[in-house]
Amino acid sequence: MDLLPKVFRTEGDWVEFDPSKIYESILKETGMTEKDTKKITELVVRRIISSGIKFLSGPHIREIVCSILSEQHFEEQRKLYTRIGMPLMDYEEILEKGPKYKHGEVINPERIHHWAANQLAEEYTLLRILNDEESKAHLYGDIHIHKLKYFDLRPLSQAWDPLMILKNGLPPVEHWPYCSKSRPAEDLRTAVHHLVKWLAMSQGEFSGGQGFNFLTTFLAPFAKGLNDNEIKHSMQELIYEINQLAAVIGRDTPITSISCSPGILDFFSEVPAIGPFGEILGIYNDYINENIKLFDCITDIFSHGDYEGNEFNYPKHIIHIKKDWLETFNESYSKVWEEIKSGRNVYIINLCSQWVKDEIYNQYSGENIHNIGTLQNISLNLPRYAYMSKDQDKFIEILRDKMNICSQILKKKYEVIEKRLKSKHLPLCSSFIKNHEPLFKLENQNLAFNFVGLNEAVKFLINYELHENVEALEFGKKIIQEMKTFCEDIGLKDGKKYVLQENLSNKVLVRFKRLDLTHFPETTKPLLKEVSAYYTNSAHFRKNIEVDLIKRISQQGEFHEIMNNGLNIVEIYLSEVQNIQELTKMICESSKISCYRFIS
Repeated sequence: MDLLPKVFRTEGDWVEFDPSKIYESILKETGMTEKDTKKITELVVRRIISSGIKFLSGPHIREIVCSILSEQHFEEQRKLYTRIGMPLMDYEEILEKGPKYKHGEVINPERIHHWAANQLAEEYTLLRILNDEESKAHLYGDIHIHKLKYFDLRPLSQAWDPLMILKNGLPPVEHWPYCSKSRPAEDLRTAVHHLVKWLAMSQGEFSGGQGFNFLTTFLAPFAKGLNDNEIKHSMQELIYEINQLAAVIGRDTPITSISCSPGILDFFSEVPAIGPFGEILGIYNDYINENIKLFDCITDIFSHGDYEGNEFNYPKHIIHIKKDWLETFNESYSKVWEEIKSGRNVYIINLCSQWVKDEIYNQYSGENIHNIGTLQNISLNLPRYAYMSKDQDKFIEILRDKMNICSQILKKKYEVIEKRLKSKHLPLCSSFIKNHEPLFKLENQNLAFNFVGLNEAVKFLINYELHENVEALEFGKKIIQEMKTFCEDIGLKDGKKYVLQENLSNKVLVRFKRLDLTHFPETTKPLLKEVSAYYTNSAHFRKNIEVDLIKRISQQGEFHEIMNNGLNIVEIYLSEVQNIQELTKMICESSKISCYRFIS
């Protein structure tokens, strides 16, 4: 024992070196046999003695143990025993300069601590939750697990039912000891503040976007008897305060959205209307005029921007459109066309597609609160599978294999969140609204397959891009149908909601391209040079192609119909459009696309 140094503990004191502590620790954390554990412990002690080390700490001993585990080919046990975190110099660099990928953004203590903790959480997921095949698929670039840093703790996104708060006050859950309870809002301004505060409160339990659907409809009873100025001031507070949430929480700007419509859907028209103090005041069809006023005010605010005329990046402005509404509410939609022409970012939901209406109907059927969202999404690297396969049949085989890997990861996410709900590590999500109704229903959450580069995969396999001939378009549809069928089949098998939807992250486009240039340089470089400087997103056509706009929109709609999911967006350049209103009417009459936006 005289040959062994003393050990400095994090508690601040020195203790005698005790080999039994190492033995017990290895046995407990790795599950090795007693015989193997004893062998590793002896090797560690010999290493320490032979090295003449004068100082030891817990982390130092763990490093030595991990080194010997690797040398003795106990790689899985090493993964279980390793420490997670980051090198000292890396942490010091972000203290001095901030995270590299946050360049140009505000750096503050909350962001730095948040970023450092994220690195730890990512390592934990890759080492502990996922197996080798799953971790390598992500790290190598076959797939991309979105928001990996939150995989072990948080659901991704949520669309909240405003009625939950308008009926029950803030917070809308029972027995909440962490802050004072507010009664249901007594007026429009208070209702707005409750909704915004809810987004701030719940942001700590979600990693992605949050929003409120059909906000104008549900706020209409609160606007009864108010003049235009009073309504406008309340809507300004709504948009400004959501936009300023980043300054409140001190981290990244939360991805938020509000959806609006000048008319009231038939589905909501006879629903009892919730007004001030949570009381039922008639039905929503009684508040058509107030709904229009709210819609017009919100459009005007987004059009004008903030005090300095800058665009509101958040909340995202989402507009619902129906063919008959275009004539009935022509004046209100004219304001939207002006907003779009001024370069503002507006998302338009096409309610003329029957399956879009069906999706909304399914979402709001029944009398309970309707909170739905996506638990986790994973993107598939379609060009990579084309390079690996080099023929159509093999491509489908590899695609299904990668989707199988993703489905295993998605099931693990489901199990993780189920565990967190039971342990109350998600205190709001694990709470109940009145009558013991869960605020967050795990069974209602989507497990999403996203994808990147359909155009490049098709181009590589049959030498034509999606827009170039019928064969390419049909093969693209075959791939989408294959993925959709996989989602349906595994959903029936697992009893979970698997969906196919568009990738919404530019980071993934860049990451897949970069990794493919590294791993498949001879294949990727010529393709990108010929087609584009990057992979196209999801089932989009390549930008700047010379194809009739109406034909392109129609063909893109065919993909949307197969995917049957609202999170699919067609981008239309304003320079291509002569008359936004006429194009919108055409989309309502003949296109199957679910959502689109105009870009400069």
